[in-house]
Amino acid sequence: MRVAFGLLLLFNWLTTFPYRAVFYGENAVITFKTAALVSNYARLDLFGILPQTDTGVYILCMLNLAAALGVLFGLFTRTSLALGFLTVMTFHNRNVFILNSADTLFQNILFLLIFSGAGKMFSLDKVFFGKNQEQEELHAPWALRLIQMQFCMVYISTILFKFKGEAWMDGSAIYIATRLDDLVRLPMPWLLDSMLMIKLMTWGTLVVELSLGTLVWIRELRYWVLAAGVALHLGIEMLMNIPMFEYIMIFTMLSMIDPDDMKKAIQWMKSKTPKSAETASSEALSYETI
Repeated sequence: MRVAFGLLLLFNWLTTFPYRAVFYGENAVITFKTAALVSNYARLDLFGILPQTDTGVYILCMLNLAAALGVLFGLFTRTSLALGFLTVMTFHNRNVFILNSADTLFQNILFLLIFSGAGKMFSLDKVFFGKNQEQEELHAPWALRLIQMQFCMVYISTILFKFKGEAWMDGSAIYIATRLDDLVRLPMPWLLDSMLMIKLMTWGTLVVELSLGTLVWIRELRYWVLAAGVALHLGIEMLMNIPMFEYIMIFTMLSMIDPDDMKKAIQWMKSKTPKSAETASSEALSYETI
């Protein structure tokens, strides 16, 4: 999961760095003063110590890049996660008008990962600072449990909100959403002009999201529910242009995979390499640390 969010941090940096002056600079669409007024000055960001200039924005971007690489490769993992959280939070507070709801989830997960053992597996920290396998201890799973609860709360709150909307109840919500031309990625008139398909997709979305918030806790149903969730978000990604949203949601689903099942998957993958299955099994134990 750490690697997935490291990739997200890096992708986010690659897509925003070229536009840093427009989004965050001293002459950006939203000024520093306006951003402070929007948040009522109650915010956590690094511009309290960095200069509120284009140079300060550039420094922040470089700190964010360092954090992304540290998280991705697991180098000084906890520090990198903390720096990633602070830099992402600073960017979000600098310009809230370019965000979507997944951006909030993104920063929340980064915060919770700080308290996990995310650097104990597939990381440079393990290579340089790790103990012998016999001496390793399992990490307390509270950060993982909080991430799982956050994951389910996203869908439960979404469902409660959608149940209040007439468009979701009468099956026309997706029709309305796919008429927002600025957000449509691939026009599919054969699919989106059929009211029967529109209603089925609208109500199917409600069923899948309700399942992701509730039935995902039932082990026998979990992977069917997660598979449906991945299909849902890939479908949205194909139809709608909402940057990073779907991948943040899909990568957060990794938190719901049972550690025993992850161990089996790692053992199977390692068995296909020259490494022994015994080595794979011992490395898989660290999954419970995230």
